[in-house]
Amino acid sequence: MRRVSRLFAIAALALPFALHSAPVAAQQPTTMPPCDGSYNIVRVSEIKPGMMQKFLDAVAAQKEWYKKLGAPDQITVMRVYSRTNGGYSETQALTSHIAPGTQSTPPPHDSGYDAFVALFRASSEIRAEYFTCMK
Repeated sequence: MRRVSRLFAIAALALPFALHSAPVAAQQPTTMPPCDGSYNIVRVSEIKPGMMQKFLDAVAAQKEWYKKLGAPDQITVMRVYSRTNGGYSETQALTSHIAPGTQSTPPPHDSGYDAFVALFRASSEIRAEYFTCMK
């Protein structure tokens, strides 16, 4: 139980440069404790009806934004398998955003940032968010 409490304490500190949507992002402080590995932010998102492609477009735009800045961040989306229909869910997805533990300042936000955030907000809502230090 202590590990869970510590995880939530770390989550409360946040990584502002990795937040991509939802009101949760606006409430996050600007620093996290040092990490001797990589930060990883894992989000469980609920996808709005008929918006999976728009959500995937948002992930692609986020990846491209970090790439253009020359940032080493790795952003992935994980489709959730649905046992009920035998295919991938159109209403849930997980994302992972890995950033170096040494990265202390966020890249400046610009119109490209605003564009991918708008796509995420239009297509999904974050249901759970976990901030971790991966070693």
